[in-house]
Order: sequence, then structure tokens, then C-alpha cells
Amino acid sequence: MKRKITKCLVSAYTVSLVFLNSGVVRAASDAGEVQSKLNTGLTSIKVVITSVIAIVGIIAAAKIVISKLPSLDDPNMKNEMWRGIGMVAAAVAAGGALTWLIPWVYGLFQ
Repeated sequence: MKRKITKCLVSAYTVSLVFLNSGVVRAASDAGEVQSKLNTGLTSIKVVITSVIAIVGIIAAAKIVISKLPSLDDPNMKNEMWRGIGMVAAAVAAGGALTWLIPWVYGLFQ
């Protein structure tokens, strides 16, 4: 029964991919159009990477809060919790900034 359900799900997924990605691909007419499409695609990739970094940061901060919540009356635990949340926030800020800064710096030297 489990194999049959798995087989049906894989088949449905494959069929949906075939029908959703069966669009006609047309070539760009000039180099400017290609460059604009590449820039749009790269911007989309950067947005996705930044979103993934932010979501991972939210999950990490929530895990820290949940693990420290039972002993929050202790000032040392409260300090440790806020320090951990601060580190996660700094890592998310650095990761999000690097996602956008590295391509910008690379573009400066071309």
C-alpha cells in the first residue's frame, strides 16, 4: 500500500513538472535583452538566498528562546539567551549583506 501511494505521488509530481515546464523557450533578440534577463534572474536568486538565511535565523533564535525559557528567572541564563539571540541576529545580518555585497564588489572589478 505504501509503495503504491509513493508511486502515485512520484507520478503526479512528474506529470505536473512536465505540464508546468513545457513552455516554449524563445531566444533573445539582442545582447541587452540577455543581460537584463540575467540580471533579473540573479536578483531572484539573491532574494531566495537572503530569504533562506532569514528563515534559518528565525528558527535558530526560536530554538534558543525555547531552550532557555524554563530557566529564564536566572539572570545568567537570561544573559546567555540574549547573547545567543544577538549572535544569531549578527550572523543573519552578515549573511544577508554578503549575499548582496559579493556580486556588487565583483561587478566593480570587471
